[in-house]
Amino acid sequence: MINTNAISVNSVNANAASILTFKLLLHLNNNWEEYKQNQPYPLRQVEIKEVEKMLTCMDPDQGYSVYMCEECGNTKTVPHTCKSRICSTCGKKHADEWAEKINQEMYAVPYRHIILTVSDRLWLYFECNAVLQKLMLDTAAKVMKDIVRNFNKTGQKADPGIIMVLHPFGRDLKTNMHVHMLMTEGGLTSGGQWVEMPYIDYRIIRKKWQYEILTALKKALPQDKPLKQIIDWCFKERTNGFNIQAKRRITGKTKKAARYMARYVRHPAIADSRIIGYDTKNVIFVYEREGIIRKVVMDKFAFIHNVIKHIPDAHFKMVRYYGIHGRRSRKNVREVMSKLGLIVQYIIKPFTWRENVTAHTGQDPLECDKCTGEMHLYKIYYRNKHGIIKEYGGLDMYLKKIIPGGRGNEKEEEKEKPGQAKAKEYQLCLC
Repeated sequence: MINTNAISVNSVNANAASILTFKLLLHLNNNWEEYKQNQPYPLRQVEIKEVEKMLTCMDPDQGYSVYMCEECGNTKTVPHTCKSRICSTCGKKHADEWAEKINQEMYAVPYRHIILTVSDRLWLYFECNAVLQKLMLDTAAKVMKDIVRNFNKTGQKADPGIIMVLHPFGRDLKTNMHVHMLMTEGGLTSGGQWVEMPYIDYRIIRKKWQYEILTALKKALPQDKPLKQIIDWCFKERTNGFNIQAKRRITGKTKKAARYMARYVRHPAIADSRIIGYDTKNVIFVYEREGIIRKVVMDKFAFIHNVIKHIPDAHFKMVRYYGIHGRRSRKNVREVMSKLGLIVQYIIKPFTWRENVTAHTGQDPLECDKCTGEMHLYKIYYRNKHGIIKEYGGLDMYLKKIIPGGRGNEKEEEKEKPGQAKAKEYQLCLC
């Protein structure tokens, strides 16, 4: 059961939103186990794997690290994260790291944020179909590369840079297959010249995108008669092509652009903050459209299905790179762009666990609670591929952390001149 109503922003229950999470909803009333057992909707193995990884995120039984204070010997246990594709906590870290990495790879040229959509009649063909999802991304890249090569004012064959992300859902959790991309406004010629293309005729993009994706689908599924009928309908009824958005120009703010795209790289279909109610049968969540907050009441199993069905197949790459951003040509292209003075001088910001926690909570997790001393990694407990808990590290590893040079200090001390004082003495308290 799905019920949608428009509500005011102030009516959203902030307290409920801060308590309810997708992970908690799966635990409550044994919802996940019942969902697996009854399977009210088709269930893929990748969905089971990623959900159950998320359910054990930060569970000490799955592994943890032990840190020890170098001043007083106090220890702290930190459970390991899950790295699941559906975990909001792990997904944020992954997105932050990706944004920093991409920001360094973007060039000092204007970019344009472009969104390509298809008819809703085609969504089910792409849903949970990695082959057709890749076809969508590759076709979108072909369209945009052809446009830059053939419609720039110089007439030269120029290759643009494209970073593309597949986005399979809408804010209401329904399937809504579309593509987000950052594309350079222009391209690089084989002779090493940068050709600008600040104006793009959106009518050409709409019609070319429609023709290319429908033709590609027809070729991929030649025996599918219902698809042929949909394709014929699209050509007949959508005479202006498929809808696109391509008006957002990004100049000199590559970091902001990369962070915007990173939202779609790896995160669950709904943020925990949007879940505002649960009555053991239905889940209530909200989303915003055109400045209006809308409330949705959905059966709990339908809700679970609509969240996990968007988990991509194992090893499927949601992010693709084309043109001068392609992996194969990147090294040579960066050399040429460097000579043209179009490289972004940017140093990747490290996203360590310690820095992330400090930024989020305002407290350094490796500051000792007892004496405010520095804490260092002492031991790691982890489950191997057979599910057996293994131990790594210990006192030897710890001493290497707190003593410069670690166990190699003995050799350095032998080289000291007679009578030379040691720079610093260390004392370890294990009590």
